[in-house]
Amino acid sequence: RYDVQGNRTETQMPDGRTLRYLYYGSGHLQQINLGRDVISEFTRDHLHREVQRSQGRLDTRRMYDRTGRLTRKLTCKGMRGVVPETFIDREYAYSGQDELLKKRHSRQGVTDYFYDTTGRITACRNEAYLDSWQYDAAANLLDRRQGETAQAGAGSVVPFNRITSYRGLHYR
Repeated sequence: RYDVQGNRTETQMPDGRTLRYLYYGSGHLQQINLGRDVISEFTRDHLHREVQRSQGRLDTRRMYDRTGRLTRKLTCKGMRGVVPETFIDREYAYSGQDELLKKRHSRQGVTDYFYDTTGRITACRNEAYLDSWQYDAAANLLDRRQGETAQAGAGSVVPFNRITSYRGLHYR
């Protein structure tokens, strides 16, 4: 079922139980219930951004900078009246142009992001991988990675401004 704003309000599960979604204001999700049990609760700030979410024994807190960018997302076990144990901690750093520069993840390590002068992402580097992207003059992704050279016309121009293949995937 959906409300007049198009928000899902109920989902009938195959076993007959019902998931209920509770909203406030102009459609901000506040709680999800399965029968009479609370599955997840959402707390929002005065701008209606999600700042805390409970999911069983896990609580996730989101912190924002003064421009509204997500700077930290901390998931802990046992925050309801118990000393919390950090489960996953993520921090984000941005450039003056609002480009994500760095993501620190307590389990996956640090990831750095690089951009060209027009703001297009050109590389993503982590302790486990490096990925890079190149573009043609019309800002289409090219099917080669940084450091690879274009073969006589192959991959250096996207005909009709339409990508037909990219890294082994073909599009029609």
